[in-house]
Amino acid sequence: MRQNAYEAFLTRRGIGKILAASLAAFGILSAAFQVALAIWPSLARQGVWVLLALAGSCVLIGAYHSWPRFGTDHSYKHPDFVILVKCGDIFNEKGNVIVGFTDTFDTDMCDGIVINPHSVQGQFQAKYYGGDTGSLDVRLDEYLQFVRTIGCETAEKKRKGKLKRYPIGTTVALNYGEVRIYALAYGFMRNDLRVSCSVDALWKSLTSAWNAVRINGSLEPVAIPIIGSELARVGSLDRTSLIKMIALSFVASSREEIVSRQLTIMVHPKDRRSVNLIDVEKFLESL
Repeated sequence: MRQNAYEAFLTRRGIGKILAASLAAFGILSAAFQVALAIWPSLARQGVWVLLALAGSCVLIGAYHSWPRFGTDHSYKHPDFVILVKCGDIFNEKGNVIVGFTDTFDTDMCDGIVINPHSVQGQFQAKYYGGDTGSLDVRLDEYLQFVRTIGCETAEKKRKGKLKRYPIGTTVALNYGEVRIYALAYGFMRNDLRVSCSVDALWKSLTSAWNAVRINGSLEPVAIPIIGSELARVGSLDRTSLIKMIALSFVASSREEIVSRQLTIMVHPKDRRSVNLIDVEKFLESL
């Protein structure tokens, strides 16, 4: 179910966060009032009004600090890195960007039958190649020639697109000046041109992506969209759960060997209301 900021604010966790922040504010403000009372004893005559003002101020401060702003970030130690979750265009990020592909590395956007032009991959191809997918195919093939295929479809079975299949998790690093795009094969392209992905396949793909970033990224910031949330829906996981999975995978890999000093998980503006940021914040704090 989609949940906007106001609805998330009124969940049990949201109200709990308001109360915790309000109590913290009460401790600080009541201490300040005791000091003020010692200096100006006449304030005691306004006890009821002071109490109401104190209570109101605590609630307002608690609500202000608890309101789910989009987004959030959390820093970690040993090793030092930060995870950010924010709303925006992933291609405005600098450094490393992970883009989801299928196991066939299809690129054909003609009529949107094979690759949807509005997908992250489609946006990437439009931004860096216009309509010339041939140039992208050449660059992909330069890398993939050294990767063992795990199967090859026939034109009779797969009527459009490429036929060779590569292992899930195969990651191709493509350099564009200061930006490095990681083309990550996380989805299985069915012969009917629908894409699917399991939880296990997504976890394996993320682990492979972090390893590629670790090798090629020089600890520079890396950004990733909520892969698995569109056409390659991962089981019944919603976007909030997928964000948690991406963050957990990154933390687990970083604690084996650091991947990057900063991970940014990008939420498309149209999906903002379908992410429970309070839940995400709590999860990041627990890792």
